[in-house]
Amino acid sequence: GGGRGGAAGEPIAYYRDPDDAYFEKLAKLPPVDEAAVDALVAERSRLRAAFEYDAADAVKAQILALGVTVVDVRGQEAWYVTPRHSRTLEAAEAAEVEEGRAASASPRRKGGRDLGPRGHDFERAGGGAKGKAGQVSLGEVDRRLAARLAAKLRGRYSDADAELEALEALGIRVCDATKRWRADGEAFGSGYERTVGDGDEDVPALDTAPIEQLLLARARAKQARDFGKADALRGELRAAHSVIVDDQRRAWRRVRLYGDYYRVGPRVGKAEPKIGKLLTTLSQAASGERAALLEELGAMGVQVDEGRGTWRRPRRTPEELAAAAALRGEAESK
Repeated sequence: GGGRGGAAGEPIAYYRDPDDAYFEKLAKLPPVDEAAVDALVAERSRLRAAFEYDAADAVKAQILALGVTVVDVRGQEAWYVTPRHSRTLEAAEAAEVEEGRAASASPRRKGGRDLGPRGHDFERAGGGAKGKAGQVSLGEVDRRLAARLAAKLRGRYSDADAELEALEALGIRVCDATKRWRADGEAFGSGYERTVGDGDEDVPALDTAPIEQLLLARARAKQARDFGKADALRGELRAAHSVIVDDQRRAWRRVRLYGDYYRVGPRVGKAEPKIGKLLTTLSQAASGERAALLEELGAMGVQVDEGRGTWRRPRRTPEELAAAAALRGEAESK
């Protein structure tokens, strides 16, 4: 057998994979005789430590006949009867582990967080399973979620997409934004929450359904890494619904657009109508007219970010307010 390690006289202790019994139960397999397997595995380890490899291989054949797989990776010695989910190791990698050639490859930890025995960190949401999903075992869902996560962690996005398609074909819906899955036939929302925006008062009874549909379509486009489509949907949300999306806070709000610009920062007050008119004109102005409009806005204390399409007027000090009043007086006296 491969992976022949261990010093003479020092048999290595092998243990059953911690989550193997859990998946054995989920798969409704007959329980393995754990004591018998432990005895065989210990005997094989003793023979390997004594360099009696032929005898050790004969014992291994008995172990394999029981449907048991043995892992000989140093520091990870174990045995199990259920597939490691491809319990997140794919078949080829599992074979490498058996030969002792793979390093610590199991992606059961993500960003230093233990993903637990299921190999993923998604939780179930919604009601009872309906339709095709009612014929799918929880073990099958766990295996596919774990395999998808493993593929994503390894950069194998086409494999991850294939797992997602397989889950959807089974009637299982997955929401990466909230790390939830459901089998009740209902759709997930976008995962984005509405926050207060200065455009709320313009449409008090806003119908959020079309906005939520666009947000959900954008979330799916991002999930499929179709970022061009996601950007187009973001533009549609802004142009058609005056909605700005904050991906960092997973939130959206309705703003008051003046042409291509919306306000960020503190409210302005009485000066906003005039500022809004200038900004609307700026959006439609020819290049030769823009400088004068920007100068006039600047004189009012307005900062315009043309790249982001935003404007703001920071709160001004008494001295700045006095200077602005003096400028207005000079303009009116001319």
